[in-house]
Amino acid sequence: MTSARAVLPWLVLLLPSLGCEERVSQCNALIGRLNPHTEAMVRAVEGLARVESEPGRLDALLGAIDQADHELAVLQLEDARLAGFALRYRRQLQDARQATEAMRSAAASKDPAGLHAAAKQSDAFLEAQAALLEDLNRYCSGA
Repeated sequence: MTSARAVLPWLVLLLPSLGCEERVSQCNALIGRLNPHTEAMVRAVEGLARVESEPGRLDALLGAIDQADHELAVLQLEDARLAGFALRYRRQLQDARQATEAMRSAAASKDPAGLHAAAKQSDAFLEAQAALLEDLNRYCSGA
């Protein structure tokens, strides 16, 4: 009986740290999935400045969006806040997809105003993505 009493306080102290380890593990899994796609998105959006002369850049962005969305769709997160971050990112990806499709239409019809509007949406995506990543990093660092 005394050994059980001696172990119980350690279990009480250990259980919260196990939850913390799980959160860290899930944070690492989510960040590990987002980092390569975040960099790819930035490169693809920056390449849109040359979309009129290089329309294949739209395909590259759509491919990056689809790949990132697929990677996040299969990620299982138990932490509700982390799952929320992943869902926000996926919604942002869908907004970026719509902006890219609008840019494709504007480029095909040689519509400079449409291209400009779609480019603004792409820039807004990068800003929203940066804000989400800041929130995610703050949460994962325990701040």
